[in-house]
Amino acid sequence: MHKPCDYCYIVIRMDSSLNYEIISQDLYRGSDTLERFITKIEKELANIQEDLFASAEMIIVAGDLKAYNEVAECWICKGPFLNPALKTR
Repeated sequence: MHKPCDYCYIVIRMDSSLNYEIISQDLYRGSDTLERFITKIEKELANIQEDLFASAEMIIVAGDLKAYNEVAECWICKGPFLNPALKTR
């Protein structure tokens, strides 16, 4: 039976421009490897989820702005698209 004795991981954040940044990393060797890995990876998951829930500014180039202002339906689910720009008019 295999008993884990070490692990290594790296968490990388990548933006839409394919720029990346190493957020965290961990290397460990010891008898409690599995327990420590699970604890650390759960903390990483919580940090990633917190980061994903934070609001970010939308980047729109001039050509896309017209299409964004006129869209009425989500291209993925085909449901109604609530555009905040249309509400202010």
